[in-house]
Amino acid sequence: MVIFLFISLLVLLILGVPISISIGFSSLLYLVLGTDIPLTIIPQRMYNSTEAFTLLAVPLFILAGNLMDKGGLSRKIVNFSSALVGFIKGGLAMVAIVAAMFFAGISGSSNADTAAVGSILIPAMKKKKYKPSLAASVVSTAGSIGVIIPPSIPMVVFSAVSNESVGALFLGGMIPGILVGIALMILSYIIAIKTKLPSEAKFSLKRVWETFKGAIIALGMPIIVLGGLFGGLFTATEAASAAVFYSLFVGLFVYRKIKFRDLFNICLDSAVMTSIPMLVVATVGIFGWILAREQIPAMIGTFILSITQSKIAILLFFNILFLIVGTFIEALTAIILLAPIVLPITNMLGIDPIFVGVVMVFNLAIGMSTPPVGVTLYLSCSIARIELHETFNHLFLYISAMIIILLLITYVPGLIMFLPNLYYG
Repeated sequence: MVIFLFISLLVLLILGVPISISIGFSSLLYLVLGTDIPLTIIPQRMYNSTEAFTLLAVPLFILAGNLMDKGGLSRKIVNFSSALVGFIKGGLAMVAIVAAMFFAGISGSSNADTAAVGSILIPAMKKKKYKPSLAASVVSTAGSIGVIIPPSIPMVVFSAVSNESVGALFLGGMIPGILVGIALMILSYIIAIKTKLPSEAKFSLKRVWETFKGAIIALGMPIIVLGGLFGGLFTATEAASAAVFYSLFVGLFVYRKIKFRDLFNICLDSAVMTSIPMLVVATVGIFGWILAREQIPAMIGTFILSITQSKIAILLFFNILFLIVGTFIEALTAIILLAPIVLPITNMLGIDPIFVGVVMVFNLAIGMSTPPVGVTLYLSCSIARIELHETFNHLFLYISAMIIILLLITYVPGLIMFLPNLYYG
């Protein structure tokens, strides 16, 4: 019946049924046709999988991101980024990447980063004669950094699944996030030289200072959130709550872009955005319970370790697996499905779960820019008003740069573990 479980899930996904419904319905069929387990197990397991206190950070970070976006921060961060790197050849591409890195420290969501940066810079890049495919590719891959640099919603979910420290995961993502940003900027510079793309205004310390003063309130949020988290003042959920209060205060009383009458729609949009990943978390809860009951993770682990016990080979295999899965399945779903399978194997090999979590999230971030289910790619193409296939020439160059950094952090684990080890010992 386990084979039937996977076959039914695959058929439903091929038919285009939403992932949460596919997982839930295939689990229901397994229980009805293959066992005599009471169906009351379904609501029990769904509830148990969503009651983790850490998961409260997910809707709170989503709400904070929406409040910051509606509060008028996007333009101020883009202006500051332009003052910092706009003078470099291919300036607007550089600005998009740096702005996305700043937004990554605010929202924890790649979708939010891509929308905030893309809505401003893709039209600007098109006006400066950038090819729309290049503009969409830059913003799509830069937006995916949003889940690597902390705070990160996928890392919060991995923490809930694995019972590992959210703070350690956040610290582990910092250096990889900066490295991938640098790699994208280097590639953008090379493309700009070859295609003779313009730079923006000359570098000016006065302009940097003026735009920094405009953006300092926006940049204060990651300082409060991460500083409170690593300073021992907040848990991850409390840090997300602080982010909501901060962004609400800024939007209402500092920038005054949000009115009290706007709050209902902002909260409603955030609730809708939250319902999608949390429904997946709930349905994957019963699916994961079935896999554990049938000892599927242990069987897979035994099989892999019977083939090889080389860390290099197994890490390469997992990277390929994560990359493939990330192109077809949304990141949070992939984490909940794969983490219980992967962690027992890596634990047996003595690989730190924090390292595994960051590598997994990095892989799935690449998947966000990769067809057929690349959420940031679809969003960027929608803003640029082009078809998906038109991006491929430039897109795969940027994805290749991300994969190079992926291999670097995989086989030089100190790039991930240095900050967690330094802070947590």
